[in-house]
Amino acid sequence: MEACRTRAARKVQTKVKPRQFQAGDLVWRVTGEARKDKTQGKLAPNWDGPYRIKHNLQNGAYKLEELNGKTIPRTWNATHLKHYFS
Repeated sequence: MEACRTRAARKVQTKVKPRQFQAGDLVWRVTGEARKDKTQGKLAPNWDGPYRIKHNLQNGAYKLEELNGKTIPRTWNATHLKHYFS
């Protein structure tokens, strides 16, 4: 039973790619339900941005800024960000 569990865990971990960003990278930010436009329903965008990584904090937390330089007031975890490719 334990061997089966470790094999399954190893298989899952090989497919997970950690998201790491550097200062200056452009990212998309997940759009929470509270910020979605209710008139668009299920067709509302799930990601907004792009934003620039201002600096890296601890344990995958990042400070963001808009492209015009305005700082976003809270920190964002890497699980709520994804790379923006232009």
